Amino acid sequence: MRSKKNILVVEDNAINRMMLCEILTPEYTVLEAENGQEALLVLQECKEEISLILLDIIMPVMDGHTFLSIIEKNPSYASIPVIVATQSDSETDEIAALSSGATEFVTKPYNPQAILRRVASIIRLRETAAIINQFQFDRLTGLYSKEFFYQRVRETLEQTPDQEYDIVCSDIENFKLVNDIFGTPAGDRLLCSVADMYTGLVGEEGICGRLHADQFACLMKHREDYRDEFFIQAGAQISKTGSMRSIVMKWGIYAVEDRLLPVEQMCDRALLAARKIKGQYGKYYSKYDDDLRNQMLHEQAITDVMENALAEEQFIVYLQPKYSIITERLAGAEALVRWEHPKWGFQSPAAFIPLFERNGFITNLDQYVWEKTCAILQKWDSIGYPPIPVSVNVSRADIYQVDLADVLLKMVSRYGLAPSRLHLEITESAYTEDPDQIISTVRHLRELGFIIEMDDFGSGYSSLNMLNQLPLDILKLDMKFIQSGTAKPMDQGILGFIMGLARWMDLRVVAEGVETREQLERLKEIGCDYVQGYYFARPMPSEEFESLLKRQDSTKEETEAEASSLGSTSLSGYILVAEEDDAYRNQICSLLRNRFKIIEAVTGKEALGFIVRYERELSGVVLSLTLPELSGFSVLEILQREKAVWNIPVVATAPPDPRTEDQAVEMGADDFAYKPCSAKIIERRLINAMERSLSYESRQTLHEDACRDYLTGLLNRRGLNAAVRIMKKEDAPMAVFLFDIDNLKQVNETLGHSLGDRLLKKFGDLLHARTRSNDILARFGGDEFLVIMRQMGSEETALKKGEEICGGFQNAALTDQLPISCTCGAVIWNNDVPLDNIISQADKALYQAKLNGKGGCSVRHQSGLPDSSNDRQNGSRD
Repeated sequence: MRSKKNILVVEDNAINRMMLCEILTPEYTVLEAENGQEALLVLQECKEEISLILLDIIMPVMDGHTFLSIIEKNPSYASIPVIVATQSDSETDEIAALSSGATEFVTKPYNPQAILRRVASIIRLRETAAIINQFQFDRLTGLYSKEFFYQRVRETLEQTPDQEYDIVCSDIENFKLVNDIFGTPAGDRLLCSVADMYTGLVGEEGICGRLHADQFACLMKHREDYRDEFFIQAGAQISKTGSMRSIVMKWGIYAVEDRLLPVEQMCDRALLAARKIKGQYGKYYSKYDDDLRNQMLHEQAITDVMENALAEEQFIVYLQPKYSIITERLAGAEALVRWEHPKWGFQSPAAFIPLFERNGFITNLDQYVWEKTCAILQKWDSIGYPPIPVSVNVSRADIYQVDLADVLLKMVSRYGLAPSRLHLEITESAYTEDPDQIISTVRHLRELGFIIEMDDFGSGYSSLNMLNQLPLDILKLDMKFIQSGTAKPMDQGILGFIMGLARWMDLRVVAEGVETREQLERLKEIGCDYVQGYYFARPMPSEEFESLLKRQDSTKEETEAEASSLGSTSLSGYILVAEEDDAYRNQICSLLRNRFKIIEAVTGKEALGFIVRYERELSGVVLSLTLPELSGFSVLEILQREKAVWNIPVVATAPPDPRTEDQAVEMGADDFAYKPCSAKIIERRLINAMERSLSYESRQTLHEDACRDYLTGLLNRRGLNAAVRIMKKEDAPMAVFLFDIDNLKQVNETLGHSLGDRLLKKFGDLLHARTRSNDILARFGGDEFLVIMRQMGSEETALKKGEEICGGFQNAALTDQLPISCTCGAVIWNNDVPLDNIISQADKALYQAKLNGKGGCSVRHQSGLPDSSNDRQNGSRD
């Protein structure tokens, strides 16, 4: 039912009031007041709900004229139409009423049909005016809306052909931060302050409007004398009225020359001029000139050919090598894009990437680069090169795609790659745009096995709180830190803080833009993991990059052969010599340097820092127990407490004292030597300790072999039980998958056990490729496999992962003589019931999936309820 509109009847005569109520009630809801004073009280309560006022002029307490004068001055009431009623029909009274703000004038006695017609007509007119007003004016600021601003400017230019004009536009730098930090109401107040400033700026002769968010524009008479002071003063006014300090606005000016140009393009040119100086301190305004015009023409030319260029594969993937900072060996690459245009030649990415980001074409280009990168990785795998990862850029436009995860997952699957081979680089600034959505999307990608890198870290505005929430694996430092931060002492400056933060968050760190040996050494000192930059290599085509892979492969073989020929006395890795006496330390290092790479430390604090940074590369430690700052005993205690380094062999040294020797051995030292003793004794004891450590590791390897399935290399049941025993509460929730190879018995009987074994091994390799390194993979029985994926609580994610593995196996079948597939049942496990119970439920889910057709997946709640609503499944695949 259509709701009735409200009419306020203000009449002191009860009979007249009753008559008006009888006339209006069938069509309207009538509110009553006996005089102007009562009417004001009703307005205060219901002002937004009243569509019209019927007002008597002559009343006690407050007459109609006084009432009209009050509501006319109040913006909240002024738009409500008023029909004045009086006994007199003189022209003087009518003019007086209309002059006071009345919309219409009627005389008593009332004519019901005339009253209804006039009321309906005036309400309709008011609503139409409201709609027009809503179109014409920006609701927040009261300035012209974008469309109406364009219309008014066109009209003005047509009506005054001899007057010269300027379009002036402005943009607030980092306006989103105002909303994020101070809240949306504060941002709205700031925008209203900008609108007030514009109104004062243009006066009665100018036209101003709000184009979008924090972008404003005005048309004003042309002037040649624009100065910084003019815009500084305008900015100061905004900061003052908006109650915010340090608001930075950039202004762009377009002198209207071509009046046939659409007004929208005039504003675009002014905004382009403003964008030219964005981020430049001390520059407040910029004029649109020939340089900007040429830039626009060039950008339009690029836009005209970009789709054909992509279709013709004019865009080429270049690779910039990444190196391990410890070994200085190739560890990965970043995929970059270059454009070889047939007529224009080589195009710098700076000429087209920002444009593609603005016009949305970047999503097409990104997917093209992802596809080409996957093809390159597949080619390397087929040749047998080391399986290094490659980073690709993911723009913020890509993240807002609903199917981003699906696109990437299908792509790596199509090329037979593990998701971890593709590192996804997302700039820090992207996380500040819409953090909740981006964090959700990136977390899902990480759950699927992709490695997430935050690119240009330090260039954006991430708070530490936000950084703690982000699903990250790698921080990639902004180049400006490398160029300036490496000049500071190791324990000072932002670089040292970032490295400590990364270690605390268990993140690896990549430094880009490394150009000198000095920068490399400083980065090595503070514990950076990987580097890239011109010091090592410029970006290069994939063919040139392959030569690096070949060279590294051959170097590796030569190194291994050389190590083999040296016999058991040659041991690899770094040796840390922590000794405060310079002469004694030099004596030890000069002897050990023939066989090892040496790291030297003169204090306990420095020794501990090197142990943390080189934990994976350390083969042994010579540790003085009398080190300054932090004693050797303290270092020894930390070494034994930390799981990552407890098995590093340590030879402790100290002045002769049996109690010191006993204490050192009790605290975990592998051997002890009095000092000063000959460096030869130190060397022999160190090598003996390292060989004992290797023997222990060999026994551990034998134990691990007993927990492995000989065919697939996955855990067997013994290994599965051992892995489950050491799981932590933080690993939950987990997804438990039970896979069954369909028709394996028939394959063995028809095509032979050799092919059956190859199928089992193929499936084991597939599980390794499609899961994360910390997931548990086991061969559970003859043709059954069990997978436990940590921190996966979403049934939808589990279903997609199960379908992905089943689909990948079907696509990689080794024969077309028999239908080869696998079927999966999965359960979300909170680690609060025994695993055997969960496996039983996974088996039921597997049975349900087989009922729906082999090759599919079914997910079951942990509770294991038998009703059909308890299962989510997809049927078999074509």
